[in-house]
Amino acid sequence: MEEQTRLEHLFSPIAIKGMELKNRIVMPPMGTLLANSDSTIGERQMDYYEARAEGGVGLVVVEVAEVHPSSAMMMLTGIHDDRFIPGLRALADRVHGAGARVAIQLHHPGRQFPALAPEKPPWAPSAVPCPCPLCQDMPHVMTIAEVEEMVDAFAQGARRAKEAGFDAVELHGAHGYLLAQFMSAYANRRTDRYGGDTRSRMRFPVEVVEAVRGEVGPDYPILFRVSGEEHVPGGRELGEVVATAPMLVDAGVDCISVSTGVYINLFTRIVAPMGISRGLNVPAAAAIKQVVAVPVIVAGRLNDPIIAESVIAQGKADLVAIGRGLIADPELPNKAAAGEFEDIRWCIACNHCIQSDVMGIGLKCVVNPEVGRDRELAISHEPRAKRVLVVGGGPAGMEAARVAALRGHRVTLYEAEPELGGQFRIASIPPQKQEIGPAIKYFSRALERAGVEVILGQGVEPSLVEGLRPDVVVVATGGTPLVPDIPGVGRENVVTAWDVLRGKAAAGKRVVVAGGGMVGCETAEFLAEYGREVIVVEMLPELASDAVMGRRLLLANRLAELGVRVMTAATVKEIAAGGVVVTRSGEEELIDGIETIVLAMGVAPSAGLLRRSGAKSASFMLSAMLKVPPPPLRPSPPGPRWAGESRAFQRRSQGKSSLRANRLT
Repeated sequence: MEEQTRLEHLFSPIAIKGMELKNRIVMPPMGTLLANSDSTIGERQMDYYEARAEGGVGLVVVEVAEVHPSSAMMMLTGIHDDRFIPGLRALADRVHGAGARVAIQLHHPGRQFPALAPEKPPWAPSAVPCPCPLCQDMPHVMTIAEVEEMVDAFAQGARRAKEAGFDAVELHGAHGYLLAQFMSAYANRRTDRYGGDTRSRMRFPVEVVEAVRGEVGPDYPILFRVSGEEHVPGGRELGEVVATAPMLVDAGVDCISVSTGVYINLFTRIVAPMGISRGLNVPAAAAIKQVVAVPVIVAGRLNDPIIAESVIAQGKADLVAIGRGLIADPELPNKAAAGEFEDIRWCIACNHCIQSDVMGIGLKCVVNPEVGRDRELAISHEPRAKRVLVVGGGPAGMEAARVAALRGHRVTLYEAEPELGGQFRIASIPPQKQEIGPAIKYFSRALERAGVEVILGQGVEPSLVEGLRPDVVVVATGGTPLVPDIPGVGRENVVTAWDVLRGKAAAGKRVVVAGGGMVGCETAEFLAEYGREVIVVEMLPELASDAVMGRRLLLANRLAELGVRVMTAATVKEIAAGGVVVTRSGEEELIDGIETIVLAMGVAPSAGLLRRSGAKSASFMLSAMLKVPPPPLRPSPPGPRWAGESRAFQRRSQGKSSLRANRLT
């Protein structure tokens, strides 16, 4: 109860115009690629939003909906034609039925969009291509007539949203998209009435707001999302955003949602990774709140309810947007309201979700494998309980055990190490990676609550399996560090990155890290922070190519700050006495005076049990459990298998409880 009273601000009601919200938690719009190929609302899309509404969020803001055909693309939600209204209405009804209010974000990407064909370049205010790596096509400069056409497109999108039953619309004026491009000298070089000074650059968004207000009437809520700062030379800074926020309110905006950045800093600002401060946009939101009399929403690494409560209690914002936290755990609001903080499946800010979306493979989450397939992978109770043996207590093994137990099976998990966590535990040791720790705690707690028998410090041999006689064996033993066949690799001063991070091996004063992937770079950072002189040797032309973009950039910056020497496009040829022979561009170089060589050259599957027992289907069962491939692409082998897994999904908002999942066949 003490914890609950600390969240009295977060779970107090608030109104935006006439829209009453039951709490201050907003699910912000995030791309999912769950729409149908014709841009209509997809079934998985509805399941996804319904799950978050059932989880207790006050307001769901549906992902970007394209208002104009010039940015219409497969699997992006459309709102530029009346044919989209029925699907939008179905989505709004599902969210309402789950107990939340729902808005939709009206959007045009402008120049931050690929050319759909040579004759169809992206539209933008000026002939200035986006400098980000994702979208660099020369845009089409919008004529005055096309600007006016776009104003009406936003207004008609708002009309359709209202007709479909949405409680509000949000205009996307953040992240460097079209509305933001007109507002910013970073993208707007026009000399007509839509460019030049600050007021002229604000003309287009103001006209859009006024046109939307004209379509939806005086009482319908209009939200507007802004980047508090764009963090690029010539971009909008906080002073300009604060100065122009009242202009939006005067035009008819009822709530301002504060984010940050443009595409060039997508992976470091807009979706800030672990290592970036929580609440990074709170100062901007607080400054904007001082000059407007409408509610202010703030986003940016605020998925910890205690921190979110503090932001609102201190008057720095009125509502808090939790995005990736709700991808990881749709039930986060319900759990926080009940004081069940240990049961929250914490987002670790790894940004696998956003990278998956950008790559076009759909929404994915490292800690929540069922995201985007919420109904398909929902947990149901199995009428015939089976004995399930899970070998390995890393994240995959723990999730397998949790799901099997929730489905009613008798589950025993064996872990050879004295603690659960597997590679997650090692990954949480390097600097700025501590946020992985709560995920391990969540899985450990979930096993306890599900009734899984956990046996630590004991490996599994075929004889043990034969003695236990389980119905199903899931082998989730992960991997082991790869030790390449390099002359001198058996020397006593050669250790693995895993052993260094776990404290099982000490490193001398001068160290070579062989391998500059994410593990090698993080180990180098770890050693450099402890005063070691570190040289990283990587055979590829760039470091940490296996890391998500934001993490890669942060690692590169940190290594430079710490004075780590980096040798890319280089290969370790030999480990000699007191040194390492490296080849680069056909030339050999002896790096002498090296006390320790740390191997970070990849991981080999740890499949000893499979080889010794002949359990050929076990690896498939784990793969199917985590990926659930479509049957036409990957036929099922004969024999028992896992067809899927998921979480306990509770319909608390309607007083119902159900456990849903795929069948164990």
